[in-house]
Amino acid sequence: MFSRFFGGNGHFGHQPGERRGPDMEVRVGVPLRDFYNGHSTEFQLEKQQICDECDGSGSADGVVDQCQHCGGHGIVIKKHQLAPGIFQQVQAQCDKCGGQGKTIKHKCPVCSGSRVVRKVNTFQLVIEKGAPKGHRIKYENDADESPDYVAGDLLVTLAEKEPSLTEDNEGKLDGTFFRRRGDDLYWREVLSLREAWMGGWTRNLTHLDGHVVQLSRSRGETIQPSQIQRVVGEGMPKWHEDGDSVYHQTEFGDLLVEYTVVLPDQMEKPMEKDFWALWEKWRKKNGVDLQKDSGRPAKPVMPERKDEL
Repeated sequence: MFSRFFGGNGHFGHQPGERRGPDMEVRVGVPLRDFYNGHSTEFQLEKQQICDECDGSGSADGVVDQCQHCGGHGIVIKKHQLAPGIFQQVQAQCDKCGGQGKTIKHKCPVCSGSRVVRKVNTFQLVIEKGAPKGHRIKYENDADESPDYVAGDLLVTLAEKEPSLTEDNEGKLDGTFFRRRGDDLYWREVLSLREAWMGGWTRNLTHLDGHVVQLSRSRGETIQPSQIQRVVGEGMPKWHEDGDSVYHQTEFGDLLVEYTVVLPDQMEKPMEKDFWALWEKWRKKNGVDLQKDSGRPAKPVMPERKDEL
């Protein structure tokens, strides 16, 4: 057991120059809130491990014999006849020991002589404040294990989870549904026709850490449909390897708010009449006829007919 941690020659030994196993890559879904605030959590992963029962020997009694068929090489030389009197020699994996060069008489009851088992492992995951989407965290030598090679690295890629009303929004934060692009955050705010045209409104957005960002317009201030407002410093923390420390002060991107104006799909007749009269009054006083102002033809223009030859 101790040889696996201190580099000794337990089981078949990790000799100098021994080959390295493949890296393992996994993706872990992280809510936007954790990217913004930073968070420490855990995740579980099933991977191959050296059997603790036999310490990777595959033997119940610790006795491992050299394969008599291949002489411990794990390979044998086979002859193939290509034509009368013409033979070809090829190397092939030993069928008796499976290429291991060792044979086991009494196999381990846990791993059945395979020397490895599959187990679920728990890993600590630290999500740094402002970590970019696709950020990779490396766990050295935590990939699949084998007595035949040094384990490769476990590479964890942080992927942003789609927001969920039930799972990720216990605090009922508007920020749960912000969209992220780099260091900036995006939000779509809905206004009524009266609010967009006349102003005199206030919205309080709850950010990803619970603080409030206030949006407002005074009476008489208008908002155009699809107009975008940039709220400086209310975006994502800009990730830095030193974090928020004496060596580095965290900076923030911006929050971009796009306004969507919702028009009424129906009106009562008296309301429609009042509005029409109001529009007509002010249109005749200082309105602009967009049709005339555009310079387009006042009536449909029919193409000239040409006689066919």
